[in-house]
Formats: sequence, C-alpha cells, structure tokens
Amino acid sequence: MDDPLTLLANRIAALRAAGIALFAALMFMAISMELPLAYPNLFLIGGEWLVLHGISILSQRKWDITVGSLTLQLLADLAIVASLLAFSGGVHNPFFALLLLPLLLSVGILPLATQYLLLTAILTVATLLALVPAPANVSVPQLHPMLYAWLFSLDGGLIRNTPFNPLDTLAKLGLWLNLLLMATITAFFLSRFHVRLQQQQQALQQATMRSIEQQHLLSLGLKAAATAHELSTPLATISLLASEAKDAYEHGETQAATEALSNIQHLIITCKQQISHSLDQQQLSRSDRLRQLNWQTYISNLLTQWKTLRPLARVNVIVKQDGTIPNAIDLPQLTQTLTTLLNNAADASSEAATMTLDWTTHHVNLCLHNQGQGFSTDQLKRFPKPQQSDKPQGHGMGLMLAHASITKLGGSLTLHNPTEGGAQVCITLPINPHHWQIT
Repeated sequence: MDDPLTLLANRIAALRAAGIALFAALMFMAISMELPLAYPNLFLIGGEWLVLHGISILSQRKWDITVGSLTLQLLADLAIVASLLAFSGGVHNPFFALLLLPLLLSVGILPLATQYLLLTAILTVATLLALVPAPANVSVPQLHPMLYAWLFSLDGGLIRNTPFNPLDTLAKLGLWLNLLLMATITAFFLSRFHVRLQQQQQALQQATMRSIEQQHLLSLGLKAAATAHELSTPLATISLLASEAKDAYEHGETQAATEALSNIQHLIITCKQQISHSLDQQQLSRSDRLRQLNWQTYISNLLTQWKTLRPLARVNVIVKQDGTIPNAIDLPQLTQTLTTLLNNAADASSEAATMTLDWTTHHVNLCLHNQGQGFSTDQLKRFPKPQQSDKPQGHGMGLMLAHASITKLGGSLTLHNPTEGGAQVCITLPINPHHWQIT
C-alpha cells in the first residue's frame, strides 16, 4: 500500500494531465468560435503548465516525495490556473471554482499548516482576480447552424423574453460543466479517501492484534526464561547433593546419604512449587485476584522462600522511612527478578547483603548492595545487553532478564558501584501498583 504522499502526488499528476487536456480542448473550441481571448499569453501559460507537469513527473521518479515538494507543486498549479483565469475573464470565467482544487486535494493528507497556507494563497488569488474587468463589447460569434440551434433550444428556445446570445448560454454551460467537474472530483477523492481510511483502520486493527499476540508471546518467553534461570541454582544444588549422596553410599555413610536425599527431595518440591506458582500467575490479569501486600511483607515472604534454597545466605533489610509502607503486587516476574538479584548477591560475596527500601511521592526504590568486587567497567557500559558472566557456570542472562522484566512493568533497573565498595542494583517502580504495566 502506497503512503498518502505518494497517492497525493499521483492524483495531482493525473488531474494536472486532465487539466492540460481540458485546457487544450477549450482553446481549440475558442479558436474555432473566434472568441476574443489573449491567445499568445494563454498558450505561453499552458506551455509552462505542461513543462511543470513534465518536471514534477521526472522528479517523482528520482527523488523522494515530501510535504514541501507537494506544497510547491500545488502552489505552482494554483499560480498557473490563476494566470489562465486572469487572461480569460477572471471571476467571470465559469471555471473560476477550479482554484479550490489544490485545497480539496490536500485535506486529510497534508499538514494543517499547509492547508492554511493553500487557503491563504487561494483567497489572495481570488481577490486579485476580482480586479480583472469583465470582457466588454464582445461580438456574437458566428456559429454553425446546428450548434446555434442546439444552444438556442438549451437556453429556453422560443419562450425567452430577451434576445438570444450564445455567449450567455456558453457561460451557463461552462458553469454547469464546472459544477459537474468539481462535484465529480470531490466525490471521487472523498470516496477513495474513505476507502483508504477503512483500509488503514483494518490494517491498524490487524497490527494491534499481532502486537498483542507478540507481546503475550514475549511475556511468556521472558517469564519462562526467568523461571529457568531461577531454577538453575536449586538444580545446581541438587546436582551437588546427588554427588554427595553417591559418595556417602560408597563409603557406607547411610545417614549422610539419607540427609542429602532428603534435601534433594525438598528442593524438588520447591522447584515444582515455583513452576506451579508461575503457571498460576499467568492466568491472572490486572484485577482483584492479584494479591497486594506492603513491600516489607512482600520482601519478608520472598526472603523466607529464597532461604530455603540458599540457607547460608544472609540479607539485612532496611526500611528508610517511617509511616505507611506502600503496597506491591505479588507477581512472578517481580519475584523472579528479585530472586535472581539475591542469587547474584550471594554468589558475589559470602558476607551479608543489604536490601534498602525507600520511596518518594511517585516511586518506590529497592536497592540490593553486596560486598563483592563490584561491576566491571565493561559490564556497566554494556548493560543491559547480554554479556559474558564472570561466574564459572553463569550465562550472563540474569541481569538482562531482570532489566527486561522490570522495564516491562513500567519501572527501571540500574547498576552502581558504591564508593564504600561492592556492587549495588536498584529497582524503581511506580508507588501506585495500579500504574504497573501488568500484561
């Protein structure tokens, strides 16, 4: 489907070609009827119009079509039509209304400022053409008897009370043709514009539906990747415990093997619960079924669940303000994001990490600070693009998935290296959970 500017350029070219053909036909008829017109001037202006048409057609094939080029073409067409009218009666010419064509063509396609410019130019030209005097002492042309008889019957015939003048009849016929021409062009282009508008609405609806489907698939893929990344830590622990159980059985340490198997079973149950929780949350939309609780309670529940997987890890929670604590929504993508950040903090340093909760009028800020080596310059520069992890079994996807999840909720995730050492990750979300972009 061509863009509106290309369609307008094609329509202008087609109408200009039709106008040149009509001008040639009218000039031929005027010459054959020996009407008193400024033929040399009219032929010169008509030739300029033909040259303009040729230049515009060639330029459209070589250069891009822009609003500026189309505006110049319409203004040039307006000047040429006005010149033709100036040498053929001005406002007394029955085709005077053709001055409105440039404005009619631009409606709905060119910017509003351009339409006002064309309107101003048309009013200026019409005012100048009003100063052109009406043709005076025009002699009655010698017409063919059959044409004379047809014009005589067309203008009322024998019931006329005034002498018959074929020029008056030709002027009325010109007005009728002008009305027919304007009505046809207006109806044609408005109908085409309506059809194109419907096509664009249908295309927009289809694009919207595809976008919703793609967003849904992207959301599912993002949550699946985050869930897989979240499960990597307990799976690694299960692998380690399975190896310890095997060694214990080989050395006859039945109690140690039994404890390892019990821990493996507990971790498997925890993984299944996490997967079930994520799948259940997929069915939730932004409604009352989404559980809201204050941030401190949400963080406490999250840490309790996380410590079943990392029992040796320690996190100190600091709430910087007193008073009513804002609410959060228990979403799987938020839980997965914070779990990923907690796992990164525990992997970075065995010392206790610090989680700080703070808020302003519009946003909640949650920062996690660990005592590790901090982020490298390359990590800070490339974030949030995927990058090589500095952990032996890492894939460099955790921070990227965390950033994508928080951004999708309408928040932001930033990385810092505090002056006191270590690394800090901060999450910023709207303080009102209803402003979260939940899909």
